[in-house]
Amino acid sequence: MLKSAKIVNFIYMVFCLHIQWLLHVVKGFIIVGIFPSTAAVYAVIRDLLLKKEIDSLSYTFSNYYSHNFKVANILGWLFFAFSGAVILNFMYIPYYPESIRIFMYGMIVFLAVILMVAWFYLFPSVVHFDFPVHIYIIGSLKTGFSSLFGLLLHIMTICIFVITLLKFPAIYFFFGITPLAFAQMSISLYGFNKVL
Repeated sequence: MLKSAKIVNFIYMVFCLHIQWLLHVVKGFIIVGIFPSTAAVYAVIRDLLLKKEIDSLSYTFSNYYSHNFKVANILGWLFFAFSGAVILNFMYIPYYPESIRIFMYGMIVFLAVILMVAWFYLFPSVVHFDFPVHIYIIGSLKTGFSSLFGLLLHIMTICIFVITLLKFPAIYFFFGITPLAFAQMSISLYGFNKVL
C-alpha cells in the first residue's frame, strides 16, 4: 500500500511539474519562456534527487525560473542557433562542390557530436553550478566526454523517450519532458560527481 502511494505521488509530481512548465512557457510568451521553464524543471528534479524539501512546488518552480532566466535564455538560444546552422549546412552539403563534400560531412558530424553532448548536459549544468555563461559550455563538454557510459545512457534514454512518444503520444500531453529530465538529471549528477 505504501509503495502504491509513493508511485501515485511520484506520477502526480511529474504531472504537476509539466503543468508548471506549460504555465511558465506561456508566461514568457514561449520565446523567452521555454528555456528558463525547462531549466526550472531540471532544478526541481535536482532537489528531489538530492532529497531536498519542497514545501511549495509552484513557489520553488517560479524561483528557479526567475533565477535561471537570463543564463537559460542565452545558452538555450545560442545552442539552438548553432544546432540550426549545423542542420542547415547538412541539408546543403549535396550542393557543395564534390571536392569538399567529404570534408564538410566530416565537419558536420564532428560539430553534431559536440552539440549533442553539450545539449545533454546543458540544463543539468545550469541548475547545478553557478558559473559565468561561457564556463557552462566548457563544463558540459568536459562532463560529457569524461564518461562514455554516461553518454550511452543519455542516448538510450532519449531513444526510449522518443519511441515511447511515437507509440503513446498522449503521454507527452500529461507528462511532457519531465520523465526525460528525471533520467538526464540522474545521469548528470553521477557525471558531475565523477568529474569534480
